[in-house]
Amino acid sequence: MPLRTALAFPPFSNPYPPGILRTLAHTNASVAAALAIADRKLAELGHPPVTRRLTGEASGPAPGPDTEYVHNLVAATLVPYSVYASLELRIRPAILLGHGAGFNVGSVITDLMSMAETIDVLLGGYLEAERISLRGGMLALAADQRTARALCRQVSEDGLHVGMINTPNQTVVCGRFDDLDLLEGHAERRGIPCRRLAAILPIHTPLFRPAAVRAVLRQEERTVRPVLPPLYFTTECRPVIETDTVRNASLAIWTKPANLIESVADLQENFGINHFIEVNTTPTLAPMIIQNAHPGTRVDGPPLGITDAADVLPFLNAAC
Repeated sequence: MPLRTALAFPPFSNPYPPGILRTLAHTNASVAAALAIADRKLAELGHPPVTRRLTGEASGPAPGPDTEYVHNLVAATLVPYSVYASLELRIRPAILLGHGAGFNVGSVITDLMSMAETIDVLLGGYLEAERISLRGGMLALAADQRTARALCRQVSEDGLHVGMINTPNQTVVCGRFDDLDLLEGHAERRGIPCRRLAAILPIHTPLFRPAAVRAVLRQEERTVRPVLPPLYFTTECRPVIETDTVRNASLAIWTKPANLIESVADLQENFGINHFIEVNTTPTLAPMIIQNAHPGTRVDGPPLGITDAADVLPFLNAAC
């Protein structure tokens, strides 16, 4: 069977290596413009520019935890967008998206939001999450996602949600402190180890919701239907826009959704994806994809020696 490929980029909690956009920032005007917009928005919040980190060598003192978090958040949109924008036109891929930063990449590419609006939404979500963090936290459960979701439902219908999946057998749950106390006791009674995480911003959902709401409004305001690349949105995003033309795509970019396991099955069963490549410096997603993919699925870990996004392009251009 011909390969129908999805590229898995890391979530915003995984930092990219310094200088990852070094070449693209000098050779692609849209990448340079996106970085300039991000720097301007960061300056408005009193954070140092992200351009120095994404286009230069690692130097100087390490950034503080707040800056580290915000830079990772912004980079999770800028890096996949920059790779997409720099691919050869003849093989521009579909965009297979989860929520959060992945949703924002697709919003820019499909003109549901501008880059300036997208960065504004990300940083607005950051401020909202910062306020919520005063009342909530994170709990890592030594359980798969399905088990974690079931435990959450048994404790609280609306106060807990799965924030991320770190490994096939560890799921991080976000929620209010009182709900997390209940979940912790509930899990321990069932013999499931768990531990609290020291996270500065423990609530992920606010980073997604503003982007989804704004994109829905923009879509409703359109008088001419846009020409979109093939799109796939995971469960939380499907009410926004959905098209099955992804079936015709040979290459796709996918940033990690929280419902990773369900997405792998859906992509294979409904869209024929039979090849996954993780684009990262350490394989964080590939083990989970391997565990949950159909037998015979090809799963490639991250290419070795990726220190500049430009190094990824020949690899991706050849994938088609």
